Amino acid sequence: MEKLDQRIQLVASSEFSKTVDEWRRGQSDLPSRSEAIRRLVDLGLRYEREHPMHMITAVIRPHKYDDLREALLQLGVEGITVTQVKGFGRQRGQTEFYRGAEYTTTEVPKLRLEIAVSSAIMNQVIDTIQSVASTGKVGDGKLFVHTLDQVVRIRTGEKDELAIG
Repeated sequence: MEKLDQRIQLVASSEFSKTVDEWRRGQSDLPSRSEAIRRLVDLGLRYEREHPMHMITAVIRPHKYDDLREALLQLGVEGITVTQVKGFGRQRGQTEFYRGAEYTTTEVPKLRLEIAVSSAIMNQVIDTIQSVASTGKVGDGKLFVHTLDQVVRIRTGEKDELAIG
């Protein structure tokens, strides 16, 4: 076994410790909490190396798109795919008026944005989308984040992070 010569102090909540201990009990070869934390850190670092790209799918209100587009361009996002979609969430549609008559729509118009980003800016992109697209009302939308295993630029054959830009 490798000699461990560096001690790192970790201040954590009791909830974090409980979660680590529960995970550790499911493992057969972890005698201590510190061993469990070492393994979890190693797994997290390995995951980051193996999944350096993410696809962020954002469903937003249409009138928020222009401001969001500008904010994402300032972050260095080099491409966005936008699709007009309809759907509903908790609001279950909306009531509208047309020529004085009230009617209810079951699906609300939204925009779906798909943005491929590197791990380096993923959290900034998520925070920007959330802050710019929010009105504070029901129906602001959702964010979905997926890891990307591979990206290929069709024209040049560039792969992965080179193909995102």
